[in-house]
Amino acid sequence: MGDGNPSGNLEHSRIASLDGLRAGSIALVLLGHLAGTRYFPLRSPYLAAHYADAAVRAFFVISGFLITTLLLREQQESGTIRLKEFYVRRAYRILPAAYYFMIVVSTVFHATLSGKDLAIAFTYLTSYSLHRPWILGHLWSLSVEEQFYFVWPLVIRRGAKTATRVAIGVMVLAPAVRLILAASGHAQGNGSYFPLVSDAIAIGCLLALLQPMVQKCSGFFAWSGFPLIWMATLLIPVFFRTHYAAYETVGSPVLHVGLALCIQNAITARYRVLNARLPVWIGTLSYSLYLWQEPFLNRYSSRWYTAFPANLVLAFLAAGISYYCIERPALRWRARR
Repeated sequence: MGDGNPSGNLEHSRIASLDGLRAGSIALVLLGHLAGTRYFPLRSPYLAAHYADAAVRAFFVISGFLITTLLLREQQESGTIRLKEFYVRRAYRILPAAYYFMIVVSTVFHATLSGKDLAIAFTYLTSYSLHRPWILGHLWSLSVEEQFYFVWPLVIRRGAKTATRVAIGVMVLAPAVRLILAASGHAQGNGSYFPLVSDAIAIGCLLALLQPMVQKCSGFFAWSGFPLIWMATLLIPVFFRTHYAAYETVGSPVLHVGLALCIQNAITARYRVLNARLPVWIGTLSYSLYLWQEPFLNRYSSRWYTAFPANLVLAFLAAGISYYCIERPALRWRARR
């Protein structure tokens, strides 16, 4: 989510299809939150919620892939990774839109939010909070990404081989830890902790690290029958929807592999639908849209602005204001710097 559209210096070159993939992912998140809201045709949020979760994992895979690609490119071009510059670039990209959202929400909904809720949100610790208010609950994924940004550049600086070993280790250990927690009955309460969801990011990192090898298999990723792998990947949440432990320990790793393969296929094949103007625009808007959909797509509220279709229109309107008035100016400031 927080990666948005790369721009400025090292982050200027656009990777084909990524914005379109973000558009598809944010569409599933919106569907998962629209389900159950007043007047929306889909009343049961159960299966839609599974796909919303899968979409967040897709964002994680994309984030791992993009950030690792940028770090490797910087290391190749300059011989090092300037940590301060990396963190400053990320701050310009992430913080303005996020803090704008938090300040507005904490002002409008102050009566329903405690000081603890706000402190956790503003310090990006939401992923470790077990009791999150709806209006701020989605910030857990941004919390995960911020923690990833702090840790991963330090790993990359130690070399591609070390980073590859770490990524593989995370992909193996995270499901194992989820299995232990599932067996002890604690998995659902800790499902947003960074160590437990980091395997989704790790496989994106691995995809970037193995690009020289992947490029040799470009024929496979350009295969006309690859949509079958897309279909199989999209069916995984259906197969595991009634078995939480199985999904977290087996289904999720398979889903992550499928997502990574599909991302590489989308980049290689450059499907027209993923690179058309509308999907690219929605993908560019996806970070602000992810932030601002939560106040409006609230199935627990009976307010007029949480009823369909007004809630969806207002979510896009608020996201547009955030993107054009906060995100883009911040990126221009970053470019000038």
